[in-house]
Amino acid sequence: MKNFITKIRHSLSLRISLWILFIAVLIFVVSLGFLYIRTRNYIRQDAFERAEKVLNNTTLGVTQILNEVEIATTNTDWLVRSHLQPDSVTVYSQRILQQNPNFFGCSIAFEPYYFEQQGKFFSIYSGRENGMIETEQEGSESYNYFMKDWYQIPLKNMKECWIEPYYDFYLDTVEVKEMITSYSKPIIDKSGRAIGVVSTDLSLHWLSETVTAKKPSPRSYCVMLGKGGNYLVYPDTAQLVTHSIFTGADPVEDADRIRLGRDMVAGKEGMRHIPINGEECYVFFRPVPRTGWSLAIVCPESEIFRGYNRLFYIVLGIIVIGLLLLLVVCRQIVNSAIVPVNQLARQARHLAAGNFDERMPHSDRIDAVGQLQNSFATMQQSISDHINGIQRMNVEIEQRNEELVKANELAREADLKRTAFMQDITHQVRTPLNIITGFSQVLREGSEFVSEEEMETIIDAMQENSKNITYIINMLITASNLETQTGFEQTDEILCNDFCREVLGLVKPKHPDTVEMKVDTAVPDTCSIVSNKDILQKVLKEMLENANKFTQQGYISIGCKQPDTGILQFVVTDTGIGIPESEKDRIFAQFTKLDDFTEGIGLGLTLCKRISLMLGGDLELDTSYTTGSRFVLTLPVRK
Repeated sequence: MKNFITKIRHSLSLRISLWILFIAVLIFVVSLGFLYIRTRNYIRQDAFERAEKVLNNTTLGVTQILNEVEIATTNTDWLVRSHLQPDSVTVYSQRILQQNPNFFGCSIAFEPYYFEQQGKFFSIYSGRENGMIETEQEGSESYNYFMKDWYQIPLKNMKECWIEPYYDFYLDTVEVKEMITSYSKPIIDKSGRAIGVVSTDLSLHWLSETVTAKKPSPRSYCVMLGKGGNYLVYPDTAQLVTHSIFTGADPVEDADRIRLGRDMVAGKEGMRHIPINGEECYVFFRPVPRTGWSLAIVCPESEIFRGYNRLFYIVLGIIVIGLLLLLVVCRQIVNSAIVPVNQLARQARHLAAGNFDERMPHSDRIDAVGQLQNSFATMQQSISDHINGIQRMNVEIEQRNEELVKANELAREADLKRTAFMQDITHQVRTPLNIITGFSQVLREGSEFVSEEEMETIIDAMQENSKNITYIINMLITASNLETQTGFEQTDEILCNDFCREVLGLVKPKHPDTVEMKVDTAVPDTCSIVSNKDILQKVLKEMLENANKFTQQGYISIGCKQPDTGILQFVVTDTGIGIPESEKDRIFAQFTKLDDFTEGIGLGLTLCKRISLMLGGDLELDTSYTTGSRFVLTLPVRK
């Protein structure tokens, strides 16, 4: 120890190195402590945000599933009320499962003796059995569905509701092995009297698997509680419904868990830090709308900081090793700084190797070594500035070359699009012209040999092709006019539902036997909007014609909805071929045709989009609809 102290006293470089090391250690300790605290808070906050995001997404996912059940049940209720016949009830009970593969079953049950020929009990139940949909008429003295919750509760309250999970009987009176939850809606006739119930079932096991598939970290999990705190979703499926969050809870030791359960049952939302099974956990919870249920994400605290703690110890080891290396490096640097000539030599070698960016500091010394060092620094600065100027020039040249290449490519693409457009226009116009010319020649040379029926066919064909040519010309004229037009006069007051019916009547169905043309609106008949009626009619008619072109079976609908008091939406929906995922981003681009063999020049949706913007609104494709295509025209409400 005495020899070491003596060595420090006689070594300037060692003393400077130790002072540097001491200051570095002090800085590292303060910085690392501050960093540890702040980073831990950031990680916790990030974990909370991720958990909240997963909880939001999971809640939205559950809500979407429940919405699908509610919408399908409401649609089925409307169909049943429209066709109150036993055979129709059977068809609708099967159809709701055919169109919704995630549904477990559907019951359509009626009041006693509603259908006198069917007796006291008449309830049609369709359920899934080994991947198949099977249907039977249920109801007897042994299975009195009038006493079931799914039947009694909606009739008692005269409104739709979700039923707490239960076991029920189904096909051939065999007890269902899976627990189900049902959405039940009373069937109200025109006089306002309840005549029955439509009940749609979801498998609780399937719902649990769907919800628990989403979690923010490997060891976190989802929990969903029913109205009484019983588990609807839980990692241990054996505890579903039969156990609750209060099961086995000690009032003293598990007081936090009991308070959490009460908050969730009460429909509150928030976050709790509580022990679960001997491990500290963060629980994020919020209610599921319209159900009385509550959804929670459970994140173990050790899971949140596990990676961070491991990284902290690794970094701490690296810092210790780094400080020891710093001592050695500082010793070497100090020794080198004592001999300025060595520094000049080393800097000269760096310059010779092309390392012009490593700056050499100016010296305050006035002797020859200081003058030499300052000369070196000035020379290095000049060389570095010159090299940097050349590099900047090279970068600018490369950027200009890239811009020229891109401009060249855009010009080539524009030329190709123009050529393709001209070819398409030529084909679209030439084909109907050839037909009209051919028929006119037939009429000129041998009209006396043409029967009256053939004459009508020829005239219809000529008129149809004339309309096609006129349509193409009008589209081109409209596109040309819109290039210079900035807006439209909007002074027409339009009754939305009547207007939808009027526009629908202008479209001639291409497949009247297999495609239903209908108005499906969500606003009252008194709902109105101020806009340009003629322009708006052209846009909606073009959207309907587009749907009519690509729909061979199913339905085409037009209607209105008002998601907000300040906007109104016209919605055109079809069950046609739909739009491929790869084409959805460019569907509104000019001259875009998904099928080169169909009629049209690829301007319809482009012009509809542009006109919608000029009317103060927008036209969008609903990408969430996958059964066909759905376009939504959004306009501001002006009174």
